Parts: sequence; C-alpha cells; structure tokens
Amino acid sequence: MSTRGISNRDGEVFGYLEGNRIYDLQGQQTGVVQGQVVYDLDGGRQWLLDGDALLDLKGNVVGYIGAPVSDGEGEAPL
Repeated sequence: MSTRGISNRDGEVFGYLEGNRIYDLQGQQTGVVQGQVVYDLDGGRQWLLDGDALLDLKGNVVGYIGAPVSDGEGEAPL
C-alpha cells in the first residue's frame, strides 16, 4: 500500500494518507477520506479534496497531498 504525505501551504508535513485513512505524524488516525471529503473520527467534515489540494470547508487551500510513496511490497529485489 502506498503512503502520501500531507503538508501545509509552506511545505511542512503534518500527516499522511494511507489508503483512505489520515494519520498524524505520531501514527494516530485522525480521519478518513470518503469521496472528495475528509471526515474526522466523529464523522464531521474536516477538509475537502480538489485533486491533490487540501481545502478548508470554505474552499480555501490549506495544504497539499504529496505523491505516493510505495512501502516496497510487490517490488522486484535489486
């Protein structure tokens, strides 16, 4: 499964996306992606997704989701 870093507009990584789950840097799940919406663990809308852009609920860009980074499973050995 691939992982994608989540950064703020300044490029500082503050979390990551693995599958459809959002985690903070300590590895605690903080949300889940359903369609183009990120929900917190209580089911409230937290962010919106527009491609790789992370938007607040008013449509302002607050960050970005990085390119996928493979965990190495299924890759051929060197």
